[in-house]
Amino acid sequence: MAGGCSEKPEGEVDVEKKELLERLSYAMAELANMRRMFEREVSRAESAAVQRLVSKLIHFYEEFEKVVKSVEGGSSPALGEALNMLLKELEKILVSEGVEKMDVVGKEFNPFDHEAVEVFESDEVSVDTVVGVLSHGYRFRDKILKPPKVRVAKPKKPAG
Repeated sequence: MAGGCSEKPEGEVDVEKKELLERLSYAMAELANMRRMFEREVSRAESAAVQRLVSKLIHFYEEFEKVVKSVEGGSSPALGEALNMLLKELEKILVSEGVEKMDVVGKEFNPFDHEAVEVFESDEVSVDTVVGVLSHGYRFRDKILKPPKVRVAKPKKPAG
């Protein structure tokens, strides 16, 4: 035989070929699994980064809202109007990105979604009910980023 090559019997070559194809198939499946895992991790990291940014923007929005309220009715109506326009634009941006201000007044109190700051008894409710908001809550992509701080009325207990 020329070049030192030894030929293997045809049956042995088929077995080796089958084994190599099987190993290749496993390697390709492993690569596909790793790719999916990598894509999930990238997606999670991206979501976490966006959520952190949105949380910071919500904090900025609330602080800016306080500034606008303190300037309104002051000595410079034009400044108050300009700041209010900027505040509304920021609110539009937050809404367009999926941020929702939670509307909770009149709804049943949920300790997983709301932070009760004040609780009192009332004849006017049959279940624990949110009757006031001290600080708004915000939801982003179905996750509560900031729970609302609320006043809660609970049903009066019967005397006896």
